[in-house]
Amino acid sequence: MKRYRILIILIVLTACVGNRKEIPSPQSITYLPQTNTPYENGKYHGLQLKNEVRLQIEGWEKGITSILKIDRDSMCAIVYKHTNFLTAIERFAPELREEMNGIADGAGLDRDLVLYFNLGEEIFNFCTTNVESCSNIAFQGNDIRTLAYNQDLPTFLHGKNRPVILDHQDHYVFTMPGSIALSGVSNKLAVSCNSLPMLRMNKDGLPLVFFIRQLLTLNTMEEVQQYIAKVPLAIAQNLLLISPTEISNIEISKNQTEWESAKGDGFYHHTNFPLRNTDFKSPDYRPAACERYNYLDQKKVNLLETANFDPAISLESICAQAPIRNNETYLRFVVTYRKHQEMTLKFINPKTQESIHLKF
Repeated sequence: MKRYRILIILIVLTACVGNRKEIPSPQSITYLPQTNTPYENGKYHGLQLKNEVRLQIEGWEKGITSILKIDRDSMCAIVYKHTNFLTAIERFAPELREEMNGIADGAGLDRDLVLYFNLGEEIFNFCTTNVESCSNIAFQGNDIRTLAYNQDLPTFLHGKNRPVILDHQDHYVFTMPGSIALSGVSNKLAVSCNSLPMLRMNKDGLPLVFFIRQLLTLNTMEEVQQYIAKVPLAIAQNLLLISPTEISNIEISKNQTEWESAKGDGFYHHTNFPLRNTDFKSPDYRPAACERYNYLDQKKVNLLETANFDPAISLESICAQAPIRNNETYLRFVVTYRKHQEMTLKFINPKTQESIHLKF
């Protein structure tokens, strides 16, 4: 009987190992499985990356206070007195607040400090209209859709230059130590975002990291459209999204949402300047020239004149060159959905050129 029990245990363990995804482990990218409750997932994140989380948040606090000339008390006032961000979080994504609390407890940090860190984009936009430098480009062809994205962050946020992949079984979240989201991909939807700080923010809206996480749980562009219509986003963003069947390029601000669906084969791209949305913070704002738009426009022309190009390779190459790649480029991913084929997903640390091919 004892031998029989041992045999059963070995069979179960073998089956479990066989069903697990292969866990990649390059030196400059951190991979964290997330299989527990939101709080326990966050605590695991905080415990596993304790030093990295503390370093990341320390660098962020020094950087943002230096740029904005504010202290932690000012951050507290923005979050607790001058906005309704917490009300939106409690209404639309309370479980993710628990994940943040877990990160704080695991890393031995004040919970409010980790909250402010995750609301860094909102705090920054509350105080300034400084433009950032993210870029994305998508291609739609016959039975294929590809998205390549450079997520750029201020250099004080780069820490040890080790971006994080959170594996939530049905989707991947791409982020940095201590943060619950920057962007991500599922086998139904890929989410990239560019800040549009010249447009009006919504002080009653859901902060961006929560919004991204919720989008990654959706299955179709129709569900995305319904979600955006129901849930206000705190800060103005461009969302360039692709699914196995569609590409959508969206500009969201407090009073205006501009939605462009890809109508035919070709390229779609965006940076940190609005193309259609005119909900400006200042009536005196005048659209500025963006060299990244000019670069992407020319690359699109060149590729369309090239026979039999591979969209994934071509878009990754575009994102690896200046001015799209710059000293603030923190992570890059390239995802392709093909009809009747498995999707392909490559995650890259641009600083080291290490990469991972991820599977579902």
